[in-house]
Amino acid sequence: MRRIQIFFTVLLGLVILVGVNVLVQKADWQVDLTKNKRYSLSNQSKKIVQDLKDKVTVLCFYRPGESGKKHLEELLKLYARESKNFSYEFIDPDRAPALAKEYDIYQSGQVVVIKGKKKEKLLFPNEEKLTNALIRLCNEEKGKVYIVKGHGEESLNGGERSIAKLDSILAEEGVQVEELSLLGLKEIPKDALAVLILGPKKDFLEVELKLLQKYLSKGGRLFIALAPEEKTNLTSFVTSQFKIKVLKGFILDPVGKLVVGSFMAALAQDYPYHAITDNFNVLTVFPTALGFELKKQTSSNKWKVGPLLQTGQGAWLETDIESLKQGKAEFDPKEDMQGPIVFAFWAERSLNSESKTKLKSRVLVFGDDDFFTDKYIGIGGNKDLLRNALRWIRERDAFISISKPKIANSFLFLKPGEKWILTWVPLVILPLVCLFMAILVVVRRRWEK
Repeated sequence: MRRIQIFFTVLLGLVILVGVNVLVQKADWQVDLTKNKRYSLSNQSKKIVQDLKDKVTVLCFYRPGESGKKHLEELLKLYARESKNFSYEFIDPDRAPALAKEYDIYQSGQVVVIKGKKKEKLLFPNEEKLTNALIRLCNEEKGKVYIVKGHGEESLNGGERSIAKLDSILAEEGVQVEELSLLGLKEIPKDALAVLILGPKKDFLEVELKLLQKYLSKGGRLFIALAPEEKTNLTSFVTSQFKIKVLKGFILDPVGKLVVGSFMAALAQDYPYHAITDNFNVLTVFPTALGFELKKQTSSNKWKVGPLLQTGQGAWLETDIESLKQGKAEFDPKEDMQGPIVFAFWAERSLNSESKTKLKSRVLVFGDDDFFTDKYIGIGGNKDLLRNALRWIRERDAFISISKPKIANSFLFLKPGEKWILTWVPLVILPLVCLFMAILVVVRRRWEK
């Protein structure tokens, strides 16, 4: 009877073990417990794949045993898990030469992402390359982003204050960027997805400001970065359009000294609610910034205006410029303004249109003209913030998200006592204890005999 009970107990255990194994293999389920979610897709990638309305197929031309093939397959499984419209296939180019020739495959490791009649070709892709390819394939935008020139603005041509990486962000999404002089124009080009004014150092002509005002009245989109050290009439244009006030002085933040080595850096980490910064919890850095005071908008103005970026409570607005130049600035409660201080804001208004398409003007104004330059764009979350801002200004809200953080090196720092324990316990003490126990057992057995 006891043997029968043991037999059925073992049999039941085997059935449970096999059943669990089958369920685990069939169930498409996993948990990523790593700190930076290195085995999961970023929220941005998930969002883009989940929003796919048409079939997307990824053809991977890899030879058997090719380096990186298994890693790519695991990555593509994550994409396929998010949408039924995403599929992939691995093809040996040596066994399918006609197909390889059709897609102009010249080496193993190339991947073709296909959506309808559109396709993107990649070499040894990672998540960033694949997601950017999907964005380009799904991009229905027809037009350009224009960067205004002629007033000392930042340039695409490189130099000390290059904005080449800003250009790259838009190029990755299939958006063409072109510089634009406002002189001689009767109107902003109709194919303008947005107009960027990046740190002008000289005044605009009156006809240029009227051109910008006309552009906004027809549903235009402006991205403005004011140069804090320069007082131009663009500042007056901003204050009159949106009924805001540019505060006197510069923002100082003691934490900025630790991050970029300067008290004059404005830092943002706690963000007012907005689509650009929704679920955004990464530190962003702005080397020199102006502050804004937002006022209640009148019904006749029709602009909705709100804060986008603000400092922490430890920052303040320094009004004593002379002491600032001498490096002796200190917070004066009688003259200076304590944080939080707004240094970037958004504005939006809907316009009546005869067509079915609802026109909407959008504007972003920053009190800093450094954060998007190549020198500072890689600090903290500056690049993600800029990418989200450029998407919002073009009404690409569905693509706004946060990229997966880069895997950082982790270091283990040990105190002297901890080093002693890790060295002596496993290498000396435990072996001696084992040796002592062995000798004790041998002696006891001999004594018992």
